[in-house]
Amino acid sequence: MSDTLDQLRREFTTPCPSLTDVRERYFAYIRTDRHLIKEIKAGRIRLKFTRLHSSVRANPVVYLNDLATYLDSQAPGVAA
Repeated sequence: MSDTLDQLRREFTTPCPSLTDVRERYFAYIRTDRHLIKEIKAGRIRLKFTRLHSSVRANPVVYLNDLATYLDSQAPGVAA
């Protein structure tokens, strides 16, 4: 995972990019954050996201270590 995490750290300028940024980069086939959140909550996409404060209006973010874990689990030959 450290190689993936290092690559993500070079790609993003923050340790917790917005869900929108992650979706646009890694889930281009999903058009909205709402749909991505629905897929995550249904368990079809095993990615963690959070909000930086308790408001429902707070933008969802993804921590880079969680994104690296997800990406590594999607690699061929790696058990999920």
